[in-house]
Amino acid sequence: MYAISTPIDDQYAGDGIAVRGRSYGMPTIRVDGTDIFAIYAATHKAREMILKEKRPVLIEAMSYRGGDHSTSDYSKLYRDEEEMKKWDDLLKKFSDPI
Repeated sequence: MYAISTPIDDQYAGDGIAVRGRSYGMPTIRVDGTDIFAIYAATHKAREMILKEKRPVLIEAMSYRGGDHSTSDYSKLYRDEEEMKKWDDLLKKFSDPI
């Protein structure tokens, strides 16, 4: 839900990147990136479409970046500790898919 040092709502206009795939006429699948079964199903569906139609498919996997974006990023500067703890606890409870 963040670009580097910026919430995605401030990074670009629109609702995710899925619309970009559609604007190029590319089949697009948006999926919960923390749900391993949803990821499997989306990847399976995309593979079928790629083989059948011989063209690319965009998969947008929505997830929460639990750590810094890169070694030059310090996410505690733009995310509050309560938010990070909530997500950390949730991912520990359900097993972080990454």
